[in-house]
Amino acid sequence: MSSFNIGDFVCLQNHPYLSTNHKIKIAANADMTPPIMIVGEILNKDEYNTSTGKQSEIQLRCYYYSTKEGKYIDKWIKAEQLKKLDVSETYLKIDEFNKIDDFDLEYLKNLYLNKMVCLKSVDFELNKKKIFIDSSDGIRTNKENNHLEFLPPVMTIIDIVKNKEEKRFSSTKSDSIEKDLSKYIFKCKWYNPKTSSYSEEFIPSKILGFIVNQTEFIEMIMAGIAENNFLIASLKGKHILELEDSSNKVINNIIKPIEIIFNHYYYKINAFDYAKQKTSSYTIDNLYSLDFIEKSTIFAPTYPRYKTTFYPITENTFHEQEYYFIKYRDKFNKITNRTIKVLYKEPYIDPESNEDSFFIVANCLLRNGHIRHFKLSQILESTEIINGVKMLEEIEVEDIL
Repeated sequence: MSSFNIGDFVCLQNHPYLSTNHKIKIAANADMTPPIMIVGEILNKDEYNTSTGKQSEIQLRCYYYSTKEGKYIDKWIKAEQLKKLDVSETYLKIDEFNKIDDFDLEYLKNLYLNKMVCLKSVDFELNKKKIFIDSSDGIRTNKENNHLEFLPPVMTIIDIVKNKEEKRFSSTKSDSIEKDLSKYIFKCKWYNPKTSSYSEEFIPSKILGFIVNQTEFIEMIMAGIAENNFLIASLKGKHILELEDSSNKVINNIIKPIEIIFNHYYYKINAFDYAKQKTSSYTIDNLYSLDFIEKSTIFAPTYPRYKTTFYPITENTFHEQEYYFIKYRDKFNKITNRTIKVLYKEPYIDPESNEDSFFIVANCLLRNGHIRHFKLSQILESTEIINGVKMLEEIEVEDIL
């Protein structure tokens, strides 16, 4: 059986989530899925049942929020009836209150009063998906939406008090905790749509996560959107692009923010992704920096140019180990926009015109960094990305020459 600590995420054994997999979608009657709970108190008495001779079972006081009832619920459950879940991806500071026991009450009040918090399990409930069959248009199709039955509210800390109960150690085993709990209790206030009024509740500090105030960042982003400027986003994990036939990787991306989305307790940015050529969502954590960049700082002039002198696209437009944003017509006459990194130029004789021409051989970010051959004659527009290698790979050009 797993060992449990205050603040652990747990659920009943019949919950469909696995300890490391929280992306399982729920079909049939999703309302029968139990909540994800947080351990708020542990009772591990050093006692033995006189009739069975077995040690008393470990009891866990588990907390969750019921959206239907509009209140927090806590239940004592035997540890053997529960399974522990790994920490999910979150934008809360979930460890903020784990080490506050050494601070005095007045210090904590000065630090945290009027700050925002939420139950640590918020991301489990916010991202829980249910599948249902929709036949409204005469065709049975599987659709999905969020299952928000136990989504906890965002709350404001209005008071902090010491817990009347205290941590208790075993009288027979050294360093063995018989009763574990939070030293401090937060009094929290939130708007309760169930009652159309405000509710207040005393909640153990260690089951809460701290919400970072993002107002300043959002105001900066809104100003950048208004000025039609660009940002650099950091790619993480599976989103990092490995360039074919190269040890280099694309770890940053050029994005153009479009709008701000608020997702329960944090903000997201909808932005146009220049690598994938589509609108994607980003959080503030995904941004390389909040320094907006003007278009003229990222993109050089576009070819062909039609000012006082005509400048066509030629093989000399492209330079090896540089990034370009191109508009390309393929053999099926489909036009796509792509970000490419030029590897080399390969001459060939066009079989239709019997004239000399070139392939621009490049890593294509739209195709996950794989190498593609682009006919020079089919490139309709080309724009060099200024210092593209440094910007997207964080490598100085001199280092790869």
